[in-house]
Amino acid sequence: MPPTAAPPLTRIAGLAARARSIVDSGLCTQTTAVPDWPARLDQLEHLTAAPAADRRATLAILDDDVLCDLLVLSYLRHGTPYVLWADNLAGFAKDVLGVATWAQLHGFLDASRR
Repeated sequence: MPPTAAPPLTRIAGLAARARSIVDSGLCTQTTAVPDWPARLDQLEHLTAAPAADRRATLAILDDDVLCDLLVLSYLRHGTPYVLWADNLAGFAKDVLGVATWAQLHGFLDASRR
């Protein structure tokens, strides 16, 4: 029996893997192939510009299909589905990797991106 892939660490990690698969398989090769792409693109731009705490709170309540669309757009436009965490390494560690970091480490991780 072939080995199975490990389950994703978090909901967002699973959706990011799905987004990469959608793009890499050729199912979606351009922005206009994403359902309701003008609205999703606007939403991605607003989220990218939002403060990290607001962005993370919004991402936590988004429907899986909407979040996957945003991650697909991020991958198509920026080469990574993780652009929404570019300025927040502590948030990436928690939201995507499922790692709870020490309180002191949060400041260090965020400061390393400045």
